[in-house]
Amino acid sequence: MTFTLVGRGDAQACKRADFDAVARIGGGDRTLAEAALAAIRYADPASFTTATAVARALAARRETVLAVRDRVGVIAISADGPVEAMAAMTQAGREGTSSPIRFPASNAGALAGVISIGFTLRGPTLLLTLPPERGVPVGLLLARAFLSRGVAEFVFIATCAAAGGVPASRCLLLGRPGDGDPLAELDVAWLASDPGAAATSSARP
Repeated sequence: MTFTLVGRGDAQACKRADFDAVARIGGGDRTLAEAALAAIRYADPASFTTATAVARALAARRETVLAVRDRVGVIAISADGPVEAMAAMTQAGREGTSSPIRFPASNAGALAGVISIGFTLRGPTLLLTLPPERGVPVGLLLARAFLSRGVAEFVFIATCAAAGGVPASRCLLLGRPGDGDPLAELDVAWLASDPGAAATSSARP
């Protein structure tokens, strides 16, 4: 099966406000998503950076994709994970305490979780704890399986790395033939490279 490229986006060092600003571009009813986000008292900057890259990839086809949100997959790829939350939990453990706010945010799966909550996506969701160059080929195999079997209509593949503690993310939104332009090798190479090396979008919306 041939992929089509529906959208792409990237982001660096984003916070909740950055994600909220980008996610609202294009309008649409975000009542459910914002109600879900309101329940999240804290999320790691890596999670919001990845979600912001997804929001930018979604922007051009927002209404079409969110109309089938039950069949939109999310594959997040990161060897670093939510580094700020993990560091906070490590320090808390050394001090004999635990933070109920940061504990769920320190799970690597939070990178995919915030994306799914932020856009109320209910398709297949996975987190691969691999660096982008190793994880992207695996992610593409999984995305092809989701799309070819009809499990998903669209699939986000997002990478995140935190060089020097600063999170950066890249994302491709993939669809079936006819949904966009064919996915090129340059697009795959861009996704598989270090997302912090050279962002093509500004760090702030």
